[in-house]
Amino acid sequence: MNSYERVLAVISGRIPDRVPIFELLIDRKVIRKITGREDYLDFCERYPIDIVLTNTPSKLYEEKIINPENKIIVNEWGVVRQYTEEEVSIPLEGPIKTPEDLEHYEAPDPYKERRYEELREIVKRFKGKKFIGMHLHDALNYPLYLRGAEQLFIDTIENPALVHRLVDISVRHNIAIAEKAIELGADFIILGDDYGASNGPMMSPRSFREFFLPGIRRIVQSVRSKGAFCFKHCCGNINAIIDDMVSTGISALHPLDISAGMDILAVKNRFTNLTVMGGVNCGAPLTEWSKEALVDEVRSVLERMKPGGRYIISSSNSIHSKVKPENLLSMWETVERYGRYD
Repeated sequence: MNSYERVLAVISGRIPDRVPIFELLIDRKVIRKITGREDYLDFCERYPIDIVLTNTPSKLYEEKIINPENKIIVNEWGVVRQYTEEEVSIPLEGPIKTPEDLEHYEAPDPYKERRYEELREIVKRFKGKKFIGMHLHDALNYPLYLRGAEQLFIDTIENPALVHRLVDISVRHNIAIAEKAIELGADFIILGDDYGASNGPMMSPRSFREFFLPGIRRIVQSVRSKGAFCFKHCCGNINAIIDDMVSTGISALHPLDISAGMDILAVKNRFTNLTVMGGVNCGAPLTEWSKEALVDEVRSVLERMKPGGRYIISSSNSIHSKVKPENLLSMWETVERYGRYD
């Protein structure tokens, strides 16, 4: 099997030749330490990554530097963000300060060509060879960025109509990009908004179901209607809303992090038509442990998760800048050696 066939087998409920390998994001600094360059596609060509994915959604939009010293920019959404040592910038301030601001607000054009430049290159290079994905947001992140997290959650009580309008802007924008991406050759869309905190959902299950779940469902149904698969990334503890999340029709769920109170094996056993993704803590095992200890951990994960298929191995979030290159490579070597099915 090649990578495309391997992943397709897993999410279709069949047993592949080995456990597929996925990462939501690989920091370019880690890539540079390994290869001497920061070319993600060359890196995917060289190493056993089965799923190739466009960069974090914030990279789809033009940025204007407004404070070079502090690495602060404003993007096409009108959201002020700050770059740190990590790959993804941090949102600082949104443009919808009052409900009246929304009356004159226009979201970025979803069909602008820069949104699809990276995807076009991935499709040209890997179509039919590796499983190709487009990384997008869904119902929560753009409303959070536009309004600010604290104010948005206040709005769910004091101005619910405003929240519904913001969610609709986000959902329509992401559906447009998703449908275009599928037309260009994406095999799947992964929705990257986080609804979980360390101890539970960021909002009550009731608020999730009222304000955000319908939007996620709209995007998933749109993706599936176009003949593609839809994966969901969601950090944190989502035990209270996981039934709702799975009910949208997603094909895979990532990362089900044990450090946030998730039991990835229990989720796999409970939802037999769902593919689970994750298993390796992106903290100490990948940043501090010896290669030998890391190999033992990955073997243990494979022993628990491999039987019956429906499993794609990855870190518990992403390969951030602190990950030791030798541990990352050891993880993949271990999967290639011990992740094979009889």
